[in-house]
Amino acid sequence: MAPQRITPKVIVETEHFGSNNSIVVGESSLVLIDSPHCLTDATNWRAYAEQFGSIRFVINSDHHPDHTIGNYVMPGDVVAHRGTRARLLSEEAPSREYLVDLMKRIDPESVPIFENEYEVRVPNIVFDSELEIHLSGASLELTFQPGHTRNSVITYFPEDRVVFSGDIVCEAGLPSFQDSKIVDWFDALDAVDRYDYEFVVPGHGDVTDRAGVQRYRELGRQVVAQVAEKIERGYELNQVATEVRFEDNIHVATDTCSGYSEKMIETFQIRSISRIYQDLLEMPDLASR
Repeated sequence: MAPQRITPKVIVETEHFGSNNSIVVGESSLVLIDSPHCLTDATNWRAYAEQFGSIRFVINSDHHPDHTIGNYVMPGDVVAHRGTRARLLSEEAPSREYLVDLMKRIDPESVPIFENEYEVRVPNIVFDSELEIHLSGASLELTFQPGHTRNSVITYFPEDRVVFSGDIVCEAGLPSFQDSKIVDWFDALDAVDRYDYEFVVPGHGDVTDRAGVQRYRELGRQVVAQVAEKIERGYELNQVATEVRFEDNIHVATDTCSGYSEKMIETFQIRSISRIYQDLLEMPDLASR
């Protein structure tokens, strides 16, 4: 499927394995929102984008590899929350060995690059709370909004009434919760709904609207309610983290990619359910959000 032009100035690609990738088209230059997970896709996406102008900025909505790896092949300045730069430079960042093993599954053509020359391209423009980006013909508003991660960013294009939510909203289903605080997760959905928008470009899945945001909220409520019910029955963390699951439509195989390993997906599930469990112990009323 070809990229979708959802408004006169916004083009969205939802078929890459990993995060959705978007272009905001100014009069002679572009802003990209998130970089493809696979370098093969990133190289092709750059070539496609440059048909519309020069790439001036690349915005990363969080630090996860499926939003940032493609920075490596992109020109322009990389923009993100200060916490994204810090995470990418920290000891918690994925190791070369991890990335090589991952690319053997999802992007075999790029493995030699990861074995030899790849270095994460960290944001060189960072902000703490809010930032405006102005091109000739397009202006964007970036807002720090903890949610899917503690350094997530919402990007808003008011002219075309488009919100780029990153993984704060995922039309495809629930992402990992391991970097979330559940209170932030729900607060971030409230923040999205306060914008004047027609379209939400989610982190994963099809472009959606207010009804789609509500459906996503309900998915979150369901898994939180399952964990809360187990806590009320006296279940310990290990048992809850083993028994409660949510459908993962984000890391699994697609028609063109083998996806993450079952072991990795199971690790994400355990960490996510454990995060919810621990948050509910601290704030039991979260189950009513």
